[in-house]
This record gives sequence, structure tokens and C-alpha cells, in this order.
Amino acid sequence: MKTRFMLCTLLWLTFSSVHPQSVLTIGSTTVVADTVVTNIDVPWEILYGPDKHIWMTERKGIVSRIDPLLKTKTPVLNLTASVYYYAEAGLLGMALHPDFATVQEVFLVYTYLSNSVQLEKLVKYTWNGTALINEQILIDSITANSFHDGSRLLFLPDKTLLMTTGEAGNTSLSQNMSSLNGKVLRLNPDGSIPADNPFPGSYIYTLGHRNPQGLTLGPDGKIYISEHGPSNDDEFQELEMGRNYGWPNVEGFCNLPAEITYCTANNIKEPIVNWSPTIAPSDLVYYANSSFPEFNGCFLMSVLKNKKVVAIKLDGTGTTYISQASYLNNMFGRLRDICVGPDQEIYLATNGANSFNTDPNTHSLLVLRPPVSPVEIIKIKNDPEIRIYPTLVKETININLRQKEKTTGSYVLTLTDLSGRICREEVFVSTAYSCNLSTLENGLYFLTIACENKIIKQGKIIITE
Repeated sequence: MKTRFMLCTLLWLTFSSVHPQSVLTIGSTTVVADTVVTNIDVPWEILYGPDKHIWMTERKGIVSRIDPLLKTKTPVLNLTASVYYYAEAGLLGMALHPDFATVQEVFLVYTYLSNSVQLEKLVKYTWNGTALINEQILIDSITANSFHDGSRLLFLPDKTLLMTTGEAGNTSLSQNMSSLNGKVLRLNPDGSIPADNPFPGSYIYTLGHRNPQGLTLGPDGKIYISEHGPSNDDEFQELEMGRNYGWPNVEGFCNLPAEITYCTANNIKEPIVNWSPTIAPSDLVYYANSSFPEFNGCFLMSVLKNKKVVAIKLDGTGTTYISQASYLNNMFGRLRDICVGPDQEIYLATNGANSFNTDPNTHSLLVLRPPVSPVEIIKIKNDPEIRIYPTLVKETININLRQKEKTTGSYVLTLTDLSGRICREEVFVSTAYSCNLSTLENGLYFLTIACENKIIKQGKIIITE
């Protein structure tokens, strides 16, 4: 029999940047912040793959796999000789095939030079277990620039692929149906145009964009994007097939006389939320974790200019704005990307100096681990009821076993750190046991109690000062 439980801890602490792991609070939720890797050259995309690794693009032209537990970074593709890397241009969006376990394809967007002309293309590679090989071009010769190139990739449930493009500094391209710029494109994984695209024979899925850099699915399958405005009207929007989003004729909502006229005539889709002055939104994820109320049921948006995470709450229809709140303000520096791991941990790619790394020219991958994520209790016949407290520890944890029936044999308590290293192992037989942890470093640990070679309880604790 399996059940679920939560380890709940509430503590109001301020952030300290001295230790490799630091305990901080987001609202009233205690999390552990940790550096996974550093010395990255401008990260752009981070994805948690089905292979339990973080896949990352660096704008200069490197794709790497990162083991988040061992904290190792292994380059698997070097495109620095091909990529045009300047300002906002370079190696950008990435997606793994939705059936990656059997279809090991990785999709990438990058800018390049052709006869001194800046262009952008979408390609895919095959993963052979150690490297990405055999580039295949899917879409080529999209106009590029040193700014406003997009680009995010997202597979939809029907296994078609979305790609965002910027208008490359040429505002006339966003409304030009002969151009792929200032659009969201949709294609099949082989590069062909889906038969049900809104404009027959065209990759164009939506138009009228300036520079969308966030792209994600909501819990009900709706698509959402975040988009950079000029000096005003950054936007968070629902993406609807075939719709026009107004740029450059509309900035933000349809609230000026000329905009109202244009919106009515062109069926313009308005944003759900906008920001003036701009905050420079980057990527988006949807986050669901009832043990993390500040983020639960919110779209989390990484932000560059104001160096924060914005949590956006919508109503049950996914179309109406309810509220927003900002977290981690100026704590980790510019936040380029965000993704979520299997234990609801949140990874952040920093674009500049942060509290862990003060070198403005060095970038990092960080992780926030909520200690209150749901974990499983594995029950065995005649197992005891076990209470472990506190889960936020200064020196000692206490274990009480309230047995339904007598369990023979001894119990084994094991603590492991985030790399899987066993830090403490103790054997006890009493139903009331205390374990002193004062010799261990501060941070997050995984706790297991076993009896007769079977796990009877698992959990997480934080050791703090």
C-alpha cells in the first residue's frame, strides 16, 4: 500500500550567501538554494530531460548535459564555429522530442552569417548517447539581427512543434505574411507544415509579435507566451491559433483610439497582463505543488531587468488574470530561464552576477529545493506509525514509533546529501530515538528509515543554524 504525505516547515529567515547551500524563505515556504554549476557563458535554455539531466544551451554555441546531483557539466555539441554570437544573437531555443526515450532527437535554433547577412534557422540533431550528431535543417533563412530573434521551442500534445521568432528590429515584418519573423510558427518534427495550420501551406501559427521569449503549456493544454515590449507593455498572453497580436500597431491593450480601430478590424488578441515600464520577461513554466502555496497553480516567469521571478495566478478558465507577486528580487541577478524537476525543484539559469557568484561575467545554474514537496511512504505489513520532528533541524531530530503491532528487528536511519553520499547511518531498536546532527553541514538531506531490509519511511529535512 502506498500513501502520500508532506513534510511541512514554516520559518522566517533572511538569505545568506556564504554557504554552498543556503536556506531562504519565499513568502512563508522554506527552501534550500544551491549552485548546480557555474562558469557558464550566457545560458539561454534549460530543460529537465527524461534522462534525469538538465539540457542547456549557451548562447556562444554550446549544448551541455548537466547531472544535477553530481553537479557535472558535459558538452555534447559545439557549434561555436557556426553560430553568429553577438548581443542577443547566438544559440537560443531547444526542445527534446516528446518521445525522447525512443526518438532521440534534439531541436535547436541558432543565428548564423551567410555572406555577412544575419540569418536564423531551426535544426534537429540525433543523440547517440554521448554527442549530438547529424544536423538536419528544418527551417532556414529566417531574417535575424543582433537583437529580437526570439526564440523558444515547445512541443504540443499532438507532437507538433512551436517556434517563436522576433521581428529582428524590422517592425514591418510582424504583419507581413510572406515573412516568418514576428510570428509563432508550427511544424511537424520532420519539418513539414501541419495540414491543420491556420494559414494553408504556411508555418505561421500566430502573427503580430515583437520578440516573444517565453512559451509554455498550462494545465488544461492552453498555450501561453511572454513577450518583450519596447519601453512599455511587456506582455503575458494566451496563444490562440490564427490570431493577430497587433505589433507594431498595438502596444499592450487596445486602449488608444487608433489601436481600438485597428484591433476591431484585425481581430487582435489582447494580453492577459502587461507591464509598463518594462521588466524584460524571459521564459515561463507552470508550477503545481500544493506544499508551495506562493507558487502553486501559478505561471512562473523569469525576469531579466528586475531580476526576479513573477508568479502569475489566473482563474479556473485560464483566461482571466487574478493576481501576481514578485519573489527573489535582486537575489540571484538576471534570470534568463526556468525549469522544474521531478521533485518539484526549480532550476534557474542566471545571466550575470548573483548572490552565489559575484563575478558579473560568470553565469550559473541554481536550484531551489522546497523541503515540503510530497514524497511517498512505502508501507510494509505490521509497519509502525512513525513521526519525525522537526523537519527544520538545528541539532537533533526525534523519531517516535507508535506501533500497531510489534515489529521485530532493528531500525536503520540513513541520511544522504544531494549528491547521494551517505552522511549518517545509525541503527536503533527503541521506539523513541534521538539523533544528533550537529556535525553535519547546513543544507537539505534525504532521510530513510528501514526495517528488515525494507524502507518504511522516507522524507526530507533541512539542517540550519
